[in-house]
Amino acid sequence: MTEILKSKLLSGVKGLVHGISTKPGGSAPYYNNLSRHVGDDESAVAENRARFFGGLGIDESRLVHANQVHSDEVTIVTKPGLYKKTDALITQKEDLYLVISIAECLPVMIFDPVKSVIANIHSGWRGTQKGIVTGAISMMQSEFSSSPSDMLVFIGPGISHEHFEVGEEVAEMFDDKYVSRQSDGTSAKLLIDIGAVVMDQLKNAGVKYENIERLELCTFSSADYLHSYRRDKKNSGRMFAVVGKVKGQKQKNL
Repeated sequence: MTEILKSKLLSGVKGLVHGISTKPGGSAPYYNNLSRHVGDDESAVAENRARFFGGLGIDESRLVHANQVHSDEVTIVTKPGLYKKTDALITQKEDLYLVISIAECLPVMIFDPVKSVIANIHSGWRGTQKGIVTGAISMMQSEFSSSPSDMLVFIGPGISHEHFEVGEEVAEMFDDKYVSRQSDGTSAKLLIDIGAVVMDQLKNAGVKYENIERLELCTFSSADYLHSYRRDKKNSGRMFAVVGKVKGQKQKNL
């Protein structure tokens, strides 16, 4: 069985199902790829998805997918399906499982146990720079009266700042405290710490530090374990991050 990454924090919530797929499994070059849009064989993708969602006890007919465009768009959903031009999904409905696709960008899951609201966010550098996490929290507040101090947050694996080299035009879009400038004597590198930006956005929004769990695995450097588009280019598969509430089970923070 393919290993599924989970949060200790969210695993303590009754009725909440979540997980992030990993690379091992399937067939080269895509391995355990869950995306239908990278050139992988359709039957292999279907098998990989069945193994992943089946391992979590999720019926695939109850999935909600975001058609990600590296934006700061946040969408409230009430039924399964594919939602276009959005990079974050929010629901208060049971038996809906929010899915985002990742191969570098940070997956950010948020659960409000008081109002029973879930968000799943695809926070790449563009979305992070535009404040997609802040926007999702603001929508949870305005639409569901959620309080950031109640929220539990799980940040999954993404590219580390040591491997996220960018050009000057991208570096200029971020505060200097998130940008490292390194030189080997002949050339200079500009590196951005996207994870640090997201952590600050969460804390500035009012999320308690002790309610944030970050899985500091680097997609780029974990060649045998995690997919990375920057590393593998056209041969990169995609991982899925999913979170949802089981129907008929009262949620409570254990």
